[in-house]
Parts: sequence; structure tokens; C-alpha cells
Amino acid sequence: MKKPYFSYIFCFLTLASLLSACQSKQADQSGKTYPILAVDASGDTIRLTKPAQRVVSLVPAALDALYMLQADSAIVGIPNRIYTDPNVYPYFSKIDVRIKNKLIPTPTLTESGMNMETIIKLNPDLVIIPSNNTDAIQMLKELGIAVFGISSQNFGELNLEVLNLGILLGKEARAKELIAFSQGKIEELKKINKDITDKKTIYYAWSGGRIYSTTGRKGLINDCFEMAGLENACPYEIDAPNISPETLISWNPDIMLLWNTDESVLYGKKELSSLDALKQKRVFNLSPPFLYDPHTLKIVLASIAIHHYSYPTAAANNLSEAQLEILSALYGPEKAKLILQ
Repeated sequence: MKKPYFSYIFCFLTLASLLSACQSKQADQSGKTYPILAVDASGDTIRLTKPAQRVVSLVPAALDALYMLQADSAIVGIPNRIYTDPNVYPYFSKIDVRIKNKLIPTPTLTESGMNMETIIKLNPDLVIIPSNNTDAIQMLKELGIAVFGISSQNFGELNLEVLNLGILLGKEARAKELIAFSQGKIEELKKINKDITDKKTIYYAWSGGRIYSTTGRKGLINDCFEMAGLENACPYEIDAPNISPETLISWNPDIMLLWNTDESVLYGKKELSSLDALKQKRVFNLSPPFLYDPHTLKIVLASIAIHHYSYPTAAANNLSEAQLEILSALYGPEKAKLILQ
């Protein structure tokens, strides 16, 4: 059985303690010392002689984390998607004038590819890329460039990645501050959830109108459901299963949650007209995606929003107030106000 999300908090705190205990200087065969040590999603240890000052982040979620860590000045390369995706560019352009003016280089050719020559010219001391891009990781290592592989699969792993990035950037104190705040908000939700006597079921549909592509009982979206006091209608212990209309009808969830998909797409599915969620207009679109990205510490805001929509009478705070509070804690008050404009 899948462990509840809050068990990850204990695991996180244990691992964080072990990691801090290992921060003593290490030396390579030449005698060069590496006082800064961190571990990425693949379990690889990254060693730096000093905090990273030139960072290329090819993962949007990691780029977001850099702004939360107040490491703006270290960013020298970003994914091209930041400029081309209408769901993210307007927001990143508000928190960094360089993005607004499209001044930061984008060493990416496609969503998964990268321009190695451009990366080398940027002279980074750290590159952040997906951990499953093993060929690129190996190539960068052979070039003597430190690489941090990212692939958070649950709330605990997300916290660890923020902590390790903070260590590499000389922002460990800030990372711990962010994590403590996020965990505190989740604990508040957990207390509210204790009063829920009739737990509702929820079904999630991926973006782009993919109604029959959902999330199983593992991964960050499922963690959102648990934090929000809901039960995932999908019983499968896999990350992203595809199902049939008949299966969805048999589950008959109380709530339907869409990601960056207009509700009309779902209401237009005549074969699903018998679902209680459609009859009772219990369909929600978690939008705009930037505010609720579960691959970042904004997973806390996503969980609160889902809870607010699912249990409106039990919601502790007005959602707009929660948005301002959480974004202020993550980005700072000034950037939070700009994001919400």
C-alpha cells in the first residue's frame, strides 16, 4: 500500500539530517577539496569548491525553485519553453526583467534536446536537467561540468531537491525556510482534514483535453489529493494510466479536476453525461497552471485550491488570500503581487 504523503516528511527530515552531517570537506585524488556536497535525484553526488554562480536550468520547475531560493543572479541559461509557452512566460516575465526582454540564452533545441555548444559557451558551474537524460548528463560530466539531475516524484523528494539546490547555490538557509513554510501549511491542511467525515473522491485529467489520461496513486498529483483530504478515484498504483469511458463511469467520482483544459471539453463528452460530477457541476479547472505547478513548492497552493473547491464550507481561508500569502512566502511580497496582477 502506498504510504500517505505525511510519511514522506519524516523520511525527508531524516535524509536532510544525514545530508547535513556529510557536509565535511572531501578531496579528490589531486588533493582538491570540495566543501559543497549535494545529492541529486539519481543518487549522484555533486561536488563544488564554492557555491554555483553560473547556473543553466533546463527544467522549468527547477528554474522556478531558483527564484524561490533568491538565486536570480546565478541564472545564465533557461529552457526555450519559458519564452514560448503562454502558460509560463507572462509569469516568469513579471519576476525577471531579463525574461521579459528575452535576454537569457536558451540552450535547448526541443523540449528534451539541448545545444551543447551553447551550454559550453555559457561557462556554467552547474547545469540542471532531467535525471532521465542520461546521455547528456554523461557528456556534461566528461566536459567537467557539474550536473544536477531532477525528477521529483513525491512531496518528500521535491523537498530534498529544493534543499540540495539550496546547498549547491549557497542558499541552504533559504531552502530550509521554504521547506519549513511549505510543510507548515500542509500540517494546517492536515488538521482541517481531520474534521472531514465524508471524504470525497476525485478524478484528474491531464492537460490538452486528455480526459481519459489520469493519475494513479503515486506521484505529485496524488500527493495533492491526499493533502487536500480527498481520495483518488483511480485505484491503480501507477503514475499515468489511460482508461476507457466505461472505467471512468464505473468509478463515478464526486469531483472532476482538469489541468489547463476548459470545462466545456468534459461537458461535451456525451458518453459521460451520467457522471454525478457532471450532473452536479462539480468540475474544476486548476488554472492558471503557473500558480499551481505541483512540480514546485506551489504544490502547497495546488492542494489548498483543490481542498477549497472540494470542501468549500470547510475551507479555512479565502483562496485569493491563500494565494497571496503562499506566493509571498515563496517569492517575496513584491514578486507575489506582480504574479497575481
